[in-house]
Amino acid sequence: MTTFSEILSSKRKAKRISLERAARDLLIKKELLEALESANWVKLPEPTIVRGFIQNYASYLGLDAQHTLALYRREFDEKKYPPKTTVFEKPKKLLLTPKRIVNFASALAILIFIIYLVIQYSSILESPKLQVTTPPDDFTTQVSNIVISGQTEKEATVSINGEFAPVDSDGNFSYQLALKDGQNIIEIIAAKRLSPKSKVTKIVRLSH
Repeated sequence: MTTFSEILSSKRKAKRISLERAARDLLIKKELLEALESANWVKLPEPTIVRGFIQNYASYLGLDAQHTLALYRREFDEKKYPPKTTVFEKPKKLLLTPKRIVNFASALAILIFIIYLVIQYSSILESPKLQVTTPPDDFTTQVSNIVISGQTEKEATVSINGEFAPVDSDGNFSYQLALKDGQNIIEIIAAKRLSPKSKVTKIVRLSH
């Protein structure tokens, strides 16, 4: 008894049609046509697609498409070959090329520069730190001259009651102020370009 696959193969050969030509005319891979003609079911896609191939191939060869499908179903148990799951390609490994390394280094340098600018901009807009170590708060003394000292940022300038107090490279400052009798309100101000000022107020009493 002639099998389904033999019918396809013999009909094609009788028409002197090569597998390459049939594959080109039907837009079907040559390997799939070979699998149909050799009953190599494991190489075929899922049955619903195979049935479409068979109908097109049978019509192309001048065979009755429905009769050819019936022969296929008689020989091929579709339940034994469940639909194939799609196999996704594994992601390609990332290859480090000189161009990619240069691009990555450039992007990293730009990112670092942006972070640097943000930090610098934030520091510019931030008030300079100001710490007054002497005199203590609400201080009373009998000495008419008092030393006002403390620490700020080295980029800042310090004024005490409107008078400039020098700041060293570590941000330390010291200033001698003459007191008047009674209560003295002392304003220590640290300023930095484009930044808000920092101010500390001390009250010192001169008592004889």
